[in-house]
Amino acid sequence: MSDQDVIFHISNDVATITLNRVSRHNALTGAMLAQIDDALEAVEQDSRVRVLLIRSTSPRFFSSGADINEWGDISPERMGSHWIRTGNRIFRRLAELDIPTIAVLSASALGGGFELALSCDLRYAANTASVGFPEAAVGAIPGWMGCKKLLDLVGPTRAREMVLLGQPLEASRAVEFGLVNAVVAPELLEHHVEEVCSILRTRSRASLSVGKRLLRISETGDADLVHEFAASVCKSTPDAVEGVRAFREKRPANFT
Repeated sequence: MSDQDVIFHISNDVATITLNRVSRHNALTGAMLAQIDDALEAVEQDSRVRVLLIRSTSPRFFSSGADINEWGDISPERMGSHWIRTGNRIFRRLAELDIPTIAVLSASALGGGFELALSCDLRYAANTASVGFPEAAVGAIPGWMGCKKLLDLVGPTRAREMVLLGQPLEASRAVEFGLVNAVVAPELLEHHVEEVCSILRTRSRASLSVGKRLLRISETGDADLVHEFAASVCKSTPDAVEGVRAFREKRPANFT
């Protein structure tokens, strides 16, 4: 087993980010966030990759959350301007990948670890796992957009229950809430994820990418995403090809 806290590898067309800080229940540090960011950069640059998995080597936790030793003593100003901002940027990058992303919850995902999982497109859990936001017990809140993601997925009543009570949900209840896509026995989880990956490999790359963008636009109404999508559509037209060619050949364009 590697001694790295985050392991990244690509096998054929599937990339995998593995949380491997077992001694600390995969509590997320600044260094781990940076390694996840580097892995996302590699995925963005590798056209072979069709699916990204995020998983854990810990038998008890996918991730227990953000490491309190990292943020416990920093100033209130730096808490927001650095710690929260950095996590939000990286988790947003994960959410905005053009390829499908899957969180493999073989164990419990809490706090920031659950926010990491919620940044993926799909979540599949072992029936022994649990999910939740226990931050209120330590005087904190789900700072990496956890409240917003919960509200979008489960509505205000259940979101309030999870944030205010801070009690983890068993996987069987999480699937009822819509927080995970499916729950299976631990020994079947890998096979289930492999089957999902096999299906995704047969789907159109373009359709998956455009579908993800449309879903994000519908969910957020973000003007940046609208412009991104519109620019991609425009670039796919024959006029765009002709415009670039005419510019390079220093002649008027002949749009059809």
